[in-house]
Amino acid sequence: MKISKIGERKLIQRLLKKRDETLGNIDNTILKSYHDDAAIEENTSKYTVLSTDMLIQHSHFPKQMTYFQMGEKIVTVNVSDILAMNATPVSILIAMALPSTLTIDEFDEIIDGILYKCKEYGVTLIGGDLNQSDEIILSATTTGKINKNIKLQSNIQEDNLVAITGQLGMPAAALDLLSKYEIKDLSNEYEEIIKSILEPNLPIKTAKFLREHPTLITSMTDITDGLAIELGHLHEKNTNIGFEIYADKLPYNKHISQIATENNKSLNEYLLHFGEEFELLLTLDKKEYLKYKDKLNNIHIIGKVNNSDKITLISQKSVKTMKITGYEHLKEN
Repeated sequence: MKISKIGERKLIQRLLKKRDETLGNIDNTILKSYHDDAAIEENTSKYTVLSTDMLIQHSHFPKQMTYFQMGEKIVTVNVSDILAMNATPVSILIAMALPSTLTIDEFDEIIDGILYKCKEYGVTLIGGDLNQSDEIILSATTTGKINKNIKLQSNIQEDNLVAITGQLGMPAAALDLLSKYEIKDLSNEYEEIIKSILEPNLPIKTAKFLREHPTLITSMTDITDGLAIELGHLHEKNTNIGFEIYADKLPYNKHISQIATENNKSLNEYLLHFGEEFELLLTLDKKEYLKYKDKLNNIHIIGKVNNSDKITLISQKSVKTMKITGYEHLKEN
C-alpha cells in the first residue's frame, strides 16, 4: 500500500506509536509535549549544543542503500556534529519529504532505521515534520548538552598532536566498488568497505572517553568533507599555526589502495579529498596524550601542529603543500 492511501496524519500517528514504544521513564509533562506543537526539554546543563543536516536522495543515498539505512544515516550525520563539540547527544527532530509512491512498508523501514540509531546513540526522537516531494529528503536538528569543556576549533596550540579516530578512505572506495559491482558479487574482504558508505558508524566509545578527559583535546571536528578540507577549516580559524601531516601515518583499510589503482585514482584522493568517514579529527595536548596513550587504541597520531602557517603532507619521497579540496555542495567539481 502507498503512503498516499493513508495520508500525513495517520503516518505521523504510526511514527509516534513506534517512537513511544522506545521511550523509557520520562517526565510526564515532557512526554505529553512530544505529541504537541513543540517538544519540551529540561535544562540540565550550562550549554545546549545544536546542529542540523539535510540529506537528499540523489546526492546522499547510493542506489544500493536500503530505506532502513537511510533512516540510520540521518541520525548518524547529525549526532556526529554533536560529538565534534565534545558534547553529549540528547535529542533529534527529523523532517521528512517523501514521494507519494513510497509504500507504507518502506516508510516503516525509514522510521525503524531512525529509531535503531537513536537507541544506539542514546538520543530521543522528539518531533519533526512530514511533507511531500519527488524524492526522499531527510532533514534533522540534533541537540546536545555540556556544562563546560566545550571544544571550539579555534584553540589549537603549537606542538599539539594531530590525530584522527578510525580509518580514512573507505567510503570513497565503496562508491567506486558500487558503481561497478553488485554487492552480492563482492567478496567478504570488502564488507567493511561497503558498510562504511551504506551503514556509517560513529566513534561513540572514544567520544565518551574524550568527554571524560577534556584536557586531552585542544580542538576537534568531524571528517565529513575530507581530511584536507577539515584541516583547512581548522587552519582558517587559528592564527599563525600550520600542520605537518605524515603520509605513512594515515590509517586505511589495506584493500583500498588496489581499488584506487583500478579506478585510475591515487590513494591520496581517497584518504584526503572525499570524506563521509564521520570520524573525529583532533588536536591533542602532547603531555596529556602520553598519559592516556594506552587507552586510546582507536586514535591515530597523523602529524603535529607547527608555526609554518601551511598544511604540509610529508612522505618518504617528498614534502608538499596539501591541496585543500574535498566535497562541497553548490560548487562545480
